[in-house]
Amino acid sequence: MCSSLDGGRAQAEAQVRPRGKRNSLAHFQRLHDPKDFERVYAARKAVHTSSLVLFACPNGLSCARLGVSVGSKHGNAVKRNRIKRVLRAAFRLSRHLLPPGNDYVLVPKRGAAERTTAAVREVLERVASRL
Repeated sequence: MCSSLDGGRAQAEAQVRPRGKRNSLAHFQRLHDPKDFERVYAARKAVHTSSLVLFACPNGLSCARLGVSVGSKHGNAVKRNRIKRVLRAAFRLSRHLLPPGNDYVLVPKRGAAERTTAAVREVLERVASRL
């Protein structure tokens, strides 16, 4: 029925789109509520590196959740969104090394716009042993 309304585009797109595992974090794996961010900051458990600060706090769940806080000092919205995408991708690739059952907030330091996903992933892997 939909294919007749859109000229068959939906069916063609369904064939092009890969099926299987998503390459992003699910909605429940991310922090959205400002109260969650405040709770993580209030726990005062942080690991500082040269490129970012990782805050952590137990969440009582079986999975790790991520929040990203990128301030306006990092540039315009396009630059800040790229930094957030890189941080989320690095977290997604290295979350198996971080202790589950925690909420994490990543706060980048200056120069984060030049960092690649691989570089941030290496930092997270080093930080995992310090938590």
